[in-house]
Amino acid sequence: MLSGLNSSLLSYLSTQNLDNASTAANAGTAGTSTRGQASAAISQQALQQAAGTAKSAKAVQSLEAGQKALSTELRAAMAKAGVTLTGTVEFTVKNDGSVGIKGSDADKTATQAFLKADSSQPSFASRIAGQARDALKLSATIQQSAAISQAAKLAKGSSGVMSLYTSLMQQSAGTAAVFSVSSASSSLTYPGSLATKA
Repeated sequence: MLSGLNSSLLSYLSTQNLDNASTAANAGTAGTSTRGQASAAISQQALQQAAGTAKSAKAVQSLEAGQKALSTELRAAMAKAGVTLTGTVEFTVKNDGSVGIKGSDADKTATQAFLKADSSQPSFASRIAGQARDALKLSATIQQSAAISQAAKLAKGSSGVMSLYTSLMQQSAGTAAVFSVSSASSSLTYPGSLATKA
């Protein structure tokens, strides 16, 4: 049922070299050293601190501005096409390239039909995919910084820092960017993001 949308988003993502993210995700799940490390996770506090650095904050702001512009244009185009969402539709793109869409059956059907008929250049499907790609890249940078910081604080001895960092990054292999759209608002979330709505 989602093959059309998945195909559009996945084909765009694959042309944007997200294969390296998929490879990293696969490598991250290749093995975990100990039971304790396997359960390690990057803390929300560490993510927020990493996202708050000057470089990351600027990238976050740019991504938020792009999300707001995309959501405004998407809602306007859908309204012009006679599409009225009764709830929220969520586009989820993971760093392994998998794509998902959630929402009521009616909203999913209407959204898929709209995206299939969309002839704008670039298409909304490619713009959503591009936004997800940018969010995943930023998220990876934020998570790496957070993992380094957290490992340095928690590890006992220099040898433990790398081990804990590796474990933390393995747990982040399933990172996803979620773009949610309704008739009145939208949001883009990913690890390290600050909740924003438009």
